[in-house]
Amino acid sequence: MKNVLNFLKSRVFLINLGVAIVSLLLIFWLVFKVLEVYTHHGQRISVPNFSGLKMNKLDEFIKDKRLKYLIIDSVFDTKMDKGVVIRQEPEAGAYVKQDRTVYLYVTSVMPPRVTMPRLEDLTLRGAAAKLESYGLKLGKPLKHKPDICNGCVLSMEYKGKHIKEGMQVERGAEIILTIGEGRGGQGGAVPNLIGLNLRDAVMRLNENNLSEGAYIWDPQQKEKHDTASAIIYRQSPVAGDDRTISPGSTIDLYLSNSKSRLKGDSTNVKH
Repeated sequence: MKNVLNFLKSRVFLINLGVAIVSLLLIFWLVFKVLEVYTHHGQRISVPNFSGLKMNKLDEFIKDKRLKYLIIDSVFDTKMDKGVVIRQEPEAGAYVKQDRTVYLYVTSVMPPRVTMPRLEDLTLRGAAAKLESYGLKLGKPLKHKPDICNGCVLSMEYKGKHIKEGMQVERGAEIILTIGEGRGGQGGAVPNLIGLNLRDAVMRLNENNLSEGAYIWDPQQKEKHDTASAIIYRQSPVAGDDRTISPGSTIDLYLSNSKSRLKGDSTNVKH
């Protein structure tokens, strides 16, 4: 035991211990330096703004930025250009390490497709509602054809071609409908549109193989015109069972946001 204690106090042991400690410290220092270089510790890069860039321009844009990008999702938006960046993570201006991946969201190059529903034999109102539920639009102008079924959908068209139930079409597409006239193309009574909102009035016209003409706003209305809440307070020609109108004709609509205009307007009463 005494020999061990004497050895631990010896100069040789103390020198070797010092060398060992210094060596360990040097090794740790070298390891941290290597890790710092490998992970770019302390080096930060400001993330550039990718918003609005086309997909085919991304490689050129990022080649000198010391960053990477990855497109992780696409969104269909008819109001925006196709194939452009609309969102990024991290956001522009954030500081990240070199070689960090920036995740991008872009608008779809190709719109999603939906299966065409069955519309034949439905009324125009029913067909319009079904189209809307499928993400499709009622195209204009409508087509008309003499048929025993008055107001029924007879056929559908997309981009000038007849389509059938089950076919694939782009979401948001406008579908042109052919509606049965039921009277063999002869004239019918002028429908009464007074008191209807604009959307229902247009639908009533379409159901009667007619369409809207001019929109004429109430000259007495001082507030801003609001089409969504507008009502029909006058029409030309006026309604009446003894007044006939040919299929495909137009009716001018007088609009107002004030229901008080419905009172006392004699211009809608047949004489």
